[in-house]
Amino acid sequence: MKLSPPTKRSEPAATRPRPALRQAAAAAPRPRRGIAFWFAMLVLLPTLLTGIYYATYAADIYESEARFIVRGRGSSSGGASSALSGMLGGGGLGIRAGSEEIRAVSDYVLSLDAMQALRRDIDLVAIWRRPEADLLTMLWWSDPEAERLLSYYQRRVLLEFNIETGIATLRVRAFRPDDAQTIADRLLKLAETLVNEFSDRTAQDTIRVARGEVEIAEQRVLAARDALTNFREREQALDPTREAAAAMESVTRLEGALAQARAEFQERRTFMRPDNPQIQLLTNRITALSAQIAVERSRLTQGDEMVTQRLAQYERLQLEREFADRQLASATSSLEMARAEALRQANFLLRVVQPSRPEYAVYPTATFNTFAVLAGLSVVFLLGWLMVVGAREHAS
Repeated sequence: MKLSPPTKRSEPAATRPRPALRQAAAAAPRPRRGIAFWFAMLVLLPTLLTGIYYATYAADIYESEARFIVRGRGSSSGGASSALSGMLGGGGLGIRAGSEEIRAVSDYVLSLDAMQALRRDIDLVAIWRRPEADLLTMLWWSDPEAERLLSYYQRRVLLEFNIETGIATLRVRAFRPDDAQTIADRLLKLAETLVNEFSDRTAQDTIRVARGEVEIAEQRVLAARDALTNFREREQALDPTREAAAAMESVTRLEGALAQARAEFQERRTFMRPDNPQIQLLTNRITALSAQIAVERSRLTQGDEMVTQRLAQYERLQLEREFADRQLASATSSLEMARAEALRQANFLLRVVQPSRPEYAVYPTATFNTFAVLAGLSVVFLLGWLMVVGAREHAS
C-alpha cells in the first residue's frame, strides 16, 4: 500500500500543482504575437513619430527661385531661342542659348569656389543655423570645414538646366525668406561676373592676336621705309625711276640729233668737196654725238653704278614697302573685324525671373513625407513578413 506524501497544514492538497502538470506547463509554447502587433510596432509607430516630428518640431524651409539664360549678340539659331528673342524684343540682337557657358555657370554655382566667394559676402553658417531651425535640418557645425559646408550647401542650392529652352532654374532654400532671396541674388551676381569674365577673356585673346599681327606689319612697314630712305641717301637720288627715264630720254634725244647730223652729212656730201669746212664740222659733230651716246648707254648698262642696278634695287625696296603697306592695311582690317566679332560673340547673363521672396514655406512636405514613410515601411514589412512565413513553412 502506497502512502501519499505528507501535506502541509497551510497548503491544501487540492491546490498544490502536481509535478506532471508543472512539466506540461513549462513545455507548452508561449503564445506568439500576431502580425497586427508587429505592424503597429514597425510601421505605425515610426509613421506616428514621423507625423509628430513634422507637426510639432520640423522647421519651415523657404525656397527662393530665379531663372536666367546666357544671351549673346550672335544670330539666333531658331526654335526656342528665336521665340524668346521675339518675346524680349531683341530687334537686331539675336538670342542664342550658350549651352557651354550655361553649363559652366551651373558647375560653378555648385562648386567650392562659388561657395567661398558667397561666404565672403554673407555668413552662410549663421543663415543655416538660425534659431528656428530644427536639429535634423540645420547645419550642425558652428565652424565647419569647407568640404562639410559644401556638402550642406549643395543640398540647399539646386540648379536645373532645360536644354530645350536654354533656361536655367536656380533654387535656394533657407529657414528665412530673406535669407533665401539674398543667397539667390548673390549667386546670380557671381554667375554674371563669371560670364563677363568668359566674354572678356575671349575678346582679349582674339584682339590680342589681331593686335600682334598689326604690330608685326607696322614693324615691317617701318623697316621698308628705313631701307628706302637709306638707299636714297646712299645713292643721292630721290627717284631712280625718274633718273632712268631722264637718261633714256637723253639717249633718245642724242640719237635723234645723231640721225639728223648723219642725214645732213650725206646730203652735203653730194655737192661739197670732202675738205669743205662744213663737212668737217658735220663729221666732228657725228663723232661727238656717237661718243656721247656710248657714254650714256654705258651709264645705263655697265659699271658698278649703272642705272639698271640702282633701278632694280629701288624697285625691290619699293615693292617691299608696298607689300608692307598692304600687310598693315590687312592686319588693321583684321583687328577691326576681330573687335566686331568679339563684340558680336560676347555673352552675358540675362535674368528671366528675378529671385523671389517666398511668402510661405514649401518644405518640409509633411503630409507627403508621412505617407511616403507609411508606404515604404509597409512594403518593407510585407516583404519581411512573407520571408518569415516562408521560412517557417520551409522549417516545418
